[in-house]
Amino acid sequence: MTGIWHDEGKGLVPLPAQRYADEQALHSSIERAPAMLPLPGQPRLVILGREVQLGNGYADLVAVDADSGRPVVIEVKLAANSDRRTVFAQVLGYASYIFRLSATAFEELMQPYVTERGHATVAALVAAEVGDGSFDIDSFRNGMAGEFEKGNARCVVVFDAAPTDLIELAGYLQTVTNDRLDIDLVTVTAYDVGGSQVLVPQLVEPERALAASISPSRMQREAKPTSGSASFRDSIDSADPSHRELLRRLCDWAEQLQSDRLTTLFTTVGKSRWILNPRLPGQSRGMFTIWNDGGAYVSPQRTVIQAEAPNALARLDERLPGQIGQNNYLKCDINDEVLALLRSAYEESANRRTPAEE
Repeated sequence: MTGIWHDEGKGLVPLPAQRYADEQALHSSIERAPAMLPLPGQPRLVILGREVQLGNGYADLVAVDADSGRPVVIEVKLAANSDRRTVFAQVLGYASYIFRLSATAFEELMQPYVTERGHATVAALVAAEVGDGSFDIDSFRNGMAGEFEKGNARCVVVFDAAPTDLIELAGYLQTVTNDRLDIDLVTVTAYDVGGSQVLVPQLVEPERALAASISPSRMQREAKPTSGSASFRDSIDSADPSHRELLRRLCDWAEQLQSDRLTTLFTTVGKSRWILNPRLPGQSRGMFTIWNDGGAYVSPQRTVIQAEAPNALARLDERLPGQIGQNNYLKCDINDEVLALLRSAYEESANRRTPAEE
């Protein structure tokens, strides 16, 4: 259970979530600290404007990724609001409007908001907000021009709590949208701790959240992981034919890692899904997980990759910007080049281990 637990003298109990005074309270918190949003790839967001007109509507917040130049629309809703169901229609409309813009047109659109914040250009505002010497204005401008040329955008929907119907809709949209549009769902829960408000942000992964919401009477608990990949390979024949080739390639890739003593394979079997985990030798964690779950998916574990293979992570972030997150699914063509990059992370980890650790 996600939340804050405290001791009342009779053991640890969860603190009850607090209501926001209104939508603007949550809105303002995110505007002041967009870094609180736990988004895949850990983008550095800089807020450009609030209540920005995009077509026929007004986006709550418009931001930009300081590293890639990708435009980001953030829409905030309280789950209790009657119009919450319209939020995805709103953000898709905003993304459609941005899709038609060039980087120059976007600059012109944002100019009044940027000027209000005391800066002459978007790049100047981002440079001031980053302020750590790592920002290169020319690289940012080139990156932003490329993002708009490709029609790339990111939409982030923020709730205080995410009802099941909205999680289902977010999961559907994440499945059907392509690499040009990322849609993220985040909850920011408020707690009162000693008279101070504490905010707990959480990225909602629809596939995991919905599976967790199904009671044991409707779905059997997943078995404990078993060594090897045999049951995962056997499951491929039961998968949709359109996913079997990729599942076999992923299984072959993982088995080669084990053959080369870079991993130890374990498979977890659920009611209708199979999970292949190439664990690091001698450890219970891995850097990537392979899923046969209504499709073929690869899920990265960024914190493990950062600890075990930082150089490989840098190459992955360059090749797959914004995709190497924590428990998300890669949204890209998982081709031989990508698999070689994933393998390089395990190779780097192996090279870092001492003979005693092996």
